Amino acid sequence: MIEHRTRTGESKIVENCCDLLTGVRYVGRIYTDLAVIDVIGDDLAVREIVSVFSFQELQRMTAAPLRPR
Repeated sequence: MIEHRTRTGESKIVENCCDLLTGVRYVGRIYTDLAVIDVIGDDLAVREIVSVFSFQELQRMTAAPLRPR
């Protein structure tokens, strides 16, 4: 599990990665302290959200577009 945001509040879940990738298309699910997100093709589908947040709040905290599952 990773933290959803950095110490400065930036999203760790981004639409495009600018770092060197070694496992492209290898990740099928992302576990963060705020949500469980399925990676389906180019889509990020929210499977579960911590109960104190709504989908809209999670989307505001996430740099990549999300869709409900």
